[in-house]
Amino acid sequence: MPKVKAIKGNLILPDRIVENGLILIKEGKIADLYEAKKISSLDLSSIEVIDRSGLYLSPGLIDVHLHGALGKEAMDGRAESLRLMATHQAACGVTGFFPTTLTASLEDIITAIEAVQEVRKENLVSQVLGIHLEGPFVSLKRKGAQNPEFIREISDQELEILRRSLSGLKTLITIAPEVAHNLDYIKKMKEFGWVVSIGHSDATYEEARKAIEQGSNHATHLFNAWREFHHREPGGIGAVLDDDRVFVELIADGIHVHPCFIRLAVFRKGVNRVCLITDSLKETGLPDGTYAWGGLEVVLKGNEIRLKDSGVLAGSVLHLNRAVKNVLEWTGLSIPEVIFMASLTPAKSVGLEAEVGSLEKGKLANIAVFNGDFETVETYLLGERVYPGIK
Repeated sequence: MPKVKAIKGNLILPDRIVENGLILIKEGKIADLYEAKKISSLDLSSIEVIDRSGLYLSPGLIDVHLHGALGKEAMDGRAESLRLMATHQAACGVTGFFPTTLTASLEDIITAIEAVQEVRKENLVSQVLGIHLEGPFVSLKRKGAQNPEFIREISDQELEILRRSLSGLKTLITIAPEVAHNLDYIKKMKEFGWVVSIGHSDATYEEARKAIEQGSNHATHLFNAWREFHHREPGGIGAVLDDDRVFVELIADGIHVHPCFIRLAVFRKGVNRVCLITDSLKETGLPDGTYAWGGLEVVLKGNEIRLKDSGVLAGSVLHLNRAVKNVLEWTGLSIPEVIFMASLTPAKSVGLEAEVGSLEKGKLANIAVFNGDFETVETYLLGERVYPGIK
């Protein structure tokens, strides 16, 4: 294979679409970008040119909150599960993701972390960029589908064990700051280099504000498993919407959050502070049925997955490229704006924007090729096609 190649198509840049443009790729990175009128002046005779005219060339999508797919999940604690999850992400145009754990025993969480540590430097078809610890330091009242048996407050001992296990791994952690002394640990987590997210929380407006002042600048699946939004006590929802420092996650499947509230969040926060996520479970890509999940049972029917005993929503079976299409339909935003929320904003939220998240010179050549319905046609990682697999 030549070391230099090029892909032609409609380039989705952070601020515009360049029709019939070209991406020049060298040694796995974007060497340059060209508008159509400049392509004719290039000498492409010695370069492999991949013509995807009429299709969108998008930065590879990034999902900072997903639990699993195709019957596998991060809590399996097995490298092979993460590898299979990566194949599913590549098929959705996702080139980087954060496997997400559940509230569980310390032993099971450590096992999941060890599996992520094992694969994060492998050449997967979608990169494991870090890990998202969703709990166990959350609110029992706002547990959602988290297993109440393992919800607990932060302790010095457990935090130190986690710190050692997570060494060198980009970490996003969800906590409920109002529980016990959780608020007091935010600064220490920030010193570890972790991104601290408020979530599964019954925090009041003031309690959430204190967490933000301590350094929490992320909000886990906003509107889901939060104190109700009220005009006299806006709670944590009001606090994170009110503060421009905070990135918010949204599950845009039309089930978890009404499109009206998607619009509310997007137009208040702006596309540079909204991260589209899936919160997808291992049942993603599987047929309807009843499945074991996190020590509980869930029922998948169509696009909804709920706890069997209570009917509470338990994550999603959403694909991130589908979320892009949904938000385009619901908001009237432009394609670059919505792609921004599924690529560059999540990259910024975890401090990876210098390497990934947009089609810019010098960044990794992680590219998703979409048709007009934002179905994935191809996915490229470091300039090499990873979906569909080369036969």
